[in-house]
Amino acid sequence: MTTRKTVRKAVQAKPRSKKARATAAKTPVQEALEITWVLKGHLKNAQISYLRVGGMLQRVRDRNLFAALGHATLEDYAEQRLRLGRTSLYKYLQVYEWVAEFHPEWLQPKPKGFIPDLSDVADLIWIEKELKRKDLTAQARTELEALRAKALDGRLKKSDLDSWQRRGGRVADGLKSFLSKVRLLRKRGSALTDMPAEAISHFDAAIEIIRNAMAVRKAER
Repeated sequence: MTTRKTVRKAVQAKPRSKKARATAAKTPVQEALEITWVLKGHLKNAQISYLRVGGMLQRVRDRNLFAALGHATLEDYAEQRLRLGRTSLYKYLQVYEWVAEFHPEWLQPKPKGFIPDLSDVADLIWIEKELKRKDLTAQARTELEALRAKALDGRLKKSDLDSWQRRGGRVADGLKSFLSKVRLLRKRGSALTDMPAEAISHFDAAIEIIRNAMAVRKAER
């Protein structure tokens, strides 16, 4: 039996919106998948945005458009007009120029595939520069290629790169560190009154040999 109170409640109840009914009908898995799909789109747009920023900054620089607005330098324009510091300014430009040379597919109107986040691009740039070295061993090159594949797929962890570097992956940096130690020993030795002059000359010769080796490696890259 229907009471007046029941009828009044039914009349006063507002029908749910179409969106509310659709949301209520979804399972947690369906809702999670939908949100994940939207998030992926937003994240990709954010990654594309830093490339667009770099491209526009390059245009302002190359066409001297900053001067048209009364700025003497690009840095002054970025600081005053965009509140963009010098470090960030050149990071955007460096990344854009590197992408234009090595990954132009990322600059297409509708780029496909994964684009690394701005904070991760620096590691990828470093890896690809290392791969150009002519003094890499076969094993080091294989390991770097694996790290590059991870970076391009968005799976590279900071610990992966740190571990590779700690294991001596960077020969040039190893020489630089060793050179610093030899120089320190030379300095301490020369402070000793009974240090043979011949020993100091050997230190000087070793320092010169290491410096030359580093210069050759740098020229070959």
